Amino acid sequence: MNAEQRKRIEELYLEMFNMLLSYARASLREESLAEEAVQETFQVACRKPEQILSSPNPKGWLVNTLKYTIFDIKRDSESVRRVLAAYQALQAEDFTVSENSISLDVMYGNLAKTEDFKLLKEMALEGRSYLEMATARGISINACKKRVQRAREKLQEKIKIYVTK
Repeated sequence: MNAEQRKRIEELYLEMFNMLLSYARASLREESLAEEAVQETFQVACRKPEQILSSPNPKGWLVNTLKYTIFDIKRDSESVRRVLAAYQALQAEDFTVSENSISLDVMYGNLAKTEDFKLLKEMALEGRSYLEMATARGISINACKKRVQRAREKLQEKIKIYVTK
């Protein structure tokens, strides 16, 4: 991104930030998620300066990008909640241990102790945002998202293995 592009995006940021944040708050109903959505929107703009600045309506481009970002955040949060609900349902069931069955602690113990899984639980059970979790750990939001995604995928694999037995 050259200096002129940076200047134009900074101007858009100053002009649009409050309006975009208000829209995100109304959609997500959580301050930290709303801030995360707006930050992600401007990260996309910085990665695609030619696209936004060549648009006949850069402000509309930002609003549309924010809408997609909000959709992604909602989808990710719901996916995490569903996976953890399935995990909790499996834990809550009364399993009898036989020669062919393995206890849930053995099946999921290695996953439940990982930092990635702790992030997944914080997001689903405590409603923490990527921004909050990343800040608390001193990592980037993208690294935090990747860790949650990894934990979700591992948990889904474990649940599939158990359910198909």
